[in-house]
Amino acid sequence: MFKKNTAGYYQFEELKKFDFLVHGFSSWQFGDCRERKNYKKFLETLGVGVENLVLAQQVHGNKIKVVRYQDRGKIIPGADGLLTKDWQVVLGIRSADCLPILFWEPQAKIIGAAHAGWRGVLAKLPQKMIDQIIRMGGLPENVLVAIGPHICGKCYSVEKERIESFLAEFGKIERMVKNNCLDLEIPTVIQLLHSGVKSANIFSAKMCTSCNNDEFFSFRKNSESNYGEILSIIGLVV
Repeated sequence: MFKKNTAGYYQFEELKKFDFLVHGFSSWQFGDCRERKNYKKFLETLGVGVENLVLAQQVHGNKIKVVRYQDRGKIIPGADGLLTKDWQVVLGIRSADCLPILFWEPQAKIIGAAHAGWRGVLAKLPQKMIDQIIRMGGLPENVLVAIGPHICGKCYSVEKERIESFLAEFGKIERMVKNNCLDLEIPTVIQLLHSGVKSANIFSAKMCTSCNNDEFFSFRKNSESNYGEILSIIGLVV
């Protein structure tokens, strides 16, 4: 269950039960988290120092980087997915309509964060994240996946060519395409299931950034004057 707390950020109840695991999704309340002062405030609200944060550059691709303790404070070039087994590391993804996805393998103690726009989903970034978790010693059946706020299948209208690309790659999946709109969560979940993640371990915020523009930024709905991005984080901290 995805819920907002009194501090103004959102969390999944399914992830809160794990000791030493910190996670959260910011809201409008924290401002544009492309700005350091805003994401610093968000992290401090979670009890995390900004010096622990590792960000992906986010180039709308499918490159994944395994980061280490010494990468703290860096923005990892070319990456849209981050993974680590190191403690005192917080992984961060900034988004406004794209899918922020958090990964947690509790047995192998692996955390991950991915920024999945349409190019990343089409290039199978979610599947590649699971593949990399396996290479790091994790098991797909143990992985919990939390999909944060993103634009929904009713608001994400796209051109015919983009729809045809998804149909060619994934087939005619039910509910993926309707009225010239594309639901990116559908092929994302399909990839996770095909990779061995249990359906019961996939959680979705089920909150659209466009429909809920009073809570989250939306690339499509906001104008240049009030556009921003939320920050989604997951970390292993003592």
